[in-house]
Amino acid sequence: MNIKLATIILLFFSIFFSFSCKTETDSRLAGKQISEQTVQTELRWLGQWYGEGRKEDLVREMSREFAFLNQGINVELTFPYEMAGLDSFADPFSSVADSILSWVEADSWPFDILVCDRWFYQEIATFLNDPYWGNKHLVDFQHEDWFIEAHKEYVLDSEEYIGGFGGIAPGAFIEGAWDLLFVSSAVEDILNIEVKDYDMTVDDFLLYARRVHEHNQTNENKITFCASNYQTIERVLNHMVMSEMAGLEDASYAQQIQALARVYQKLEELAAYKPTEQYHEYATDRELKHDQTLFHIHATWVTIFWQRQNPEGELLMRPCEYPSMNDKAAYAYSGTYNAVFAIPQKAKNKDEAIRLMQYISSEDIAEKWENYSKCPTGLNSRISFNEFGTDAFSNFSTHISEKYDNRLSDISLPQELFGGRQTHINFHVMDIAEGRMTAANAINAIRSQIR
Repeated sequence: MNIKLATIILLFFSIFFSFSCKTETDSRLAGKQISEQTVQTELRWLGQWYGEGRKEDLVREMSREFAFLNQGINVELTFPYEMAGLDSFADPFSSVADSILSWVEADSWPFDILVCDRWFYQEIATFLNDPYWGNKHLVDFQHEDWFIEAHKEYVLDSEEYIGGFGGIAPGAFIEGAWDLLFVSSAVEDILNIEVKDYDMTVDDFLLYARRVHEHNQTNENKITFCASNYQTIERVLNHMVMSEMAGLEDASYAQQIQALARVYQKLEELAAYKPTEQYHEYATDRELKHDQTLFHIHATWVTIFWQRQNPEGELLMRPCEYPSMNDKAAYAYSGTYNAVFAIPQKAKNKDEAIRLMQYISSEDIAEKWENYSKCPTGLNSRISFNEFGTDAFSNFSTHISEKYDNRLSDISLPQELFGGRQTHINFHVMDIAEGRMTAANAINAIRSQIR
């Protein structure tokens, strides 16, 4: 082999070796970069509305879409039923409340964002004897510009909603629920009546009560007028009071008492028909006995459970507006807006959870909530009334939204009347409705309590 050939061979192997080393190095670097790119934040979310039809669909969609829009974040969605090991017919409230309480006491949080609506919050407040525990443990959004812009002005201006969380806004007030009288068409047929779905007056309500009472005087198969399997008739009667108080918010005490007296005369008439008599026992607050009760007093969310527990009966139930005093409408309808999800101050991935909360607060999600649930939301939405649809719930949504301008209130007469300055007063509404007190005696009792 001559020197020239040896040099060429040596040069070839040198280049080959150098290229191989570089290729191996580049492969290692590329592998490292790919590995770094696949490292994601694991955002843990304890969700809500499992087994509740399209509401559950919405939560799952939010989880997927948020992760798609934020490629570095993987959302691990868990529902309380799964966490508590319960089937979706059971109620996980106690198990979840106990879990949240333990997280608060340890100030250690396994979830970055978790279900903690006003009822969970108040349950924890009762256990801790501290209505302000959220100030120490939860993120407060009420002063964030994006949060304020995302909500209807009425919601954040109402002490009822912020006050339900010890004075903070722990998350988007996405959920709205109306209180309803669900009327049974099966019982309408038995009584040969047709209940008004909208703008029911107190006189209409008295007529329906009288027809149920007359039926029960001559038939062994008793009909319950209003089933109190979740809420009592007191909510209905309080709404009647507030309708008579329309325009009297700043009226004198004497004028408000006169308005109360007008309502109480109607309640005294109602008492003669035994409106609170419960002829049928309910095993749970989600049970439906469609052929034994004229009205079921409940909130909008119950229908999904009726569809599973008694689907044939659920088809015979339709939503009706609470009755009002004749030709009058309350400032707000009976119901509530609710902040459902909260973020712990010590969440492992707090910044990412806050980003998710901003996404939940968007107009797109507000519109999906309204379309999916046929219920109101405290968030601003671009949806118009005629986009709700044409089914019974859609029509009801349109009517209530227009009539009350989306104002909802969990009515408490001591807080609503006399400027909220006589909160110690017992208004005796149920005492009159159940015949234990006359209207006149109740008015005298109220006068004697005023300070």
